[in-house]
Amino acid sequence: MIDITILITLSYLIINITKNKNKCRCMMANKKNQQNHRNNHRRSMQRRWSAAKYREKKVKSQAHSSTENCDKLEGSRIINLDKLQQYVNELTTHAAKCGSQIILSGEQKSGLASIISSHCSKCSFIIPLTTSNKVSGPKGISRWEINLAAVWGQMCTGGGHSKLKDNMSILGVPVMSPKNFINTERSIGQWWQNQLQDEMKEARQKEKRLAIQRGDYHEGVPAITVIVDAGWSKQSHKHTYNAKSGVGVIIGKETGKILFIGVRNKYCTACSRGISKDKHHCFKNWNDSSSQMESDIILEGFCQAEEVHGVRYVQFIGDGDSSVYPTLLQQVPGWGRYIEKLECANHSCKCYRSALEKLVQEKPHYKGKGGLTGAMRQRLTSAARCAIRMRSQETDVKKAVKKLKQDLKNGPFHCFGVHTKCSPDFCQKAKEKLSEEHQESIGNEDVCEEFSDLIEGTCN
Repeated sequence: MIDITILITLSYLIINITKNKNKCRCMMANKKNQQNHRNNHRRSMQRRWSAAKYREKKVKSQAHSSTENCDKLEGSRIINLDKLQQYVNELTTHAAKCGSQIILSGEQKSGLASIISSHCSKCSFIIPLTTSNKVSGPKGISRWEINLAAVWGQMCTGGGHSKLKDNMSILGVPVMSPKNFINTERSIGQWWQNQLQDEMKEARQKEKRLAIQRGDYHEGVPAITVIVDAGWSKQSHKHTYNAKSGVGVIIGKETGKILFIGVRNKYCTACSRGISKDKHHCFKNWNDSSSQMESDIILEGFCQAEEVHGVRYVQFIGDGDSSVYPTLLQQVPGWGRYIEKLECANHSCKCYRSALEKLVQEKPHYKGKGGLTGAMRQRLTSAARCAIRMRSQETDVKKAVKKLKQDLKNGPFHCFGVHTKCSPDFCQKAKEKLSEEHQESIGNEDVCEEFSDLIEGTCN
């Protein structure tokens, strides 16, 4: 049998040996962790140091490379003065701290705009110069302000990318690419369209308010007077009538602002080149004759008046030879038959001048000194326009029409110096009562009488 004392002693030794082994293991593990931590810290410091050296080397390399490329910066640049002042302030601030030379190092171009980089020769600190501001477009797309201004100017003067390139190349200024020009052009067109719609909406609301204040209603709907006219892409007065594009407008008489505008196009450049319609925005929207463009545009504006804007155009001022009026009477639904047409004074004078030109062609003996010279025909037209302008300011419409008819019939006598029939409020010489000798020296009584007959037929 084993003595109990020996057994206890052996158990105690075994326990101590086990504890010492565990303690040794823990110490070895702690030493290993400390070593790993030191190694990790060393590697981390090495990576940071390497990264810092790499960045420093890269900056120096870029600065050196940019310095070598600095000589390649040529020509002229258009610079915003506010941006230039900001750049000068940054240069001054850095020069006060570092006291070294600033060198141009490179340029990033975007059309007429540029970002010109410069760096400090001592610390390689980079200072950029942005030559233009940026503005946000209708769809949130930012564009350089100088590029927008350049394209805007070309659109207003009828030019394009090639014209802009020619102008800028003479100045030594870099220009944008054709694609950038087209995209900028579309952005400006969208801005114009949005602004035009807002302006027309405001003008229509103002015309409606004025009609309500005057108490002008037609069947319970505010009624206003408008001015209508149209133009074509080529001059075609009394001949050809084959323009490819036409535009028509409706203008409020009280505000003088555009209430409606419409465009008709018979031709699309992209379609003529065989480009499919899904790859471009086609502007062609008309296949009938060019002479019918005006009637269709004005009819569209009249049809939208009550349905969309809550007003009626019960009176309109238009050309005397226009086919718009019959179209409106027949095709404007509901209230079209109540529309009234007022003659345009400018067009009446234009017709008057045309009648004078026709008279001279049919009777050439009226030409020459003392007759219907070019200056005299212009003077007759001006006298008619002055009479219309003066009588339009009178409040009594019936009396004004009667006086205007008399003034127009007496116009040839007035222009040729016979003032016996002139109205005192129209002719200053009628108040002076010219002598009979002066009146007899004028002659041309037969010419004046024929002119009066011509004008009387026009007035009727």
